[in-house]
Parts: sequence; C-alpha cells; structure tokens
Amino acid sequence: MAKYTAPIEEELRQRILALPKWVKFAGFMKKALTVFVEELEKNPALKPENFIITVSERKDPSGKK
Repeated sequence: MAKYTAPIEEELRQRILALPKWVKFAGFMKKALTVFVEELEKNPALKPENFIITVSERKDPSGKK
C-alpha cells in the first residue's frame, strides 16, 4: 500500500505529540480520512474549506450506556 504524506505545521505536530497517551490518534485519523475520501468520491469539486470537523456522540454498538 502506498504511503501518502502531507506537511503539517510544527505547532500542530507538537500539539499532537502532547495529546494524552490513551488517545489513539491513528484511529481518529483513519475515520476522518475515510469520511473525507467518501465525500470527495461523491463530489470531487469540494475544496478544503468545504469540510468542517465536529464532534458527535459515539454510537454504542452494544445498545447499553
């Protein structure tokens, strides 16, 4: 599988590294990129400013809270 890279600002890199160790950053990025690619497949004319990242409540697959 090909690896894709994109430069990020040093400040953002430091903030990512400062996240608590229990935060699995890769999982968040995988989900975000999956949604991003799906939206671009639907409409390739979208631009970065068309995307807004928000927090939503996680769906509990077990049906319990």
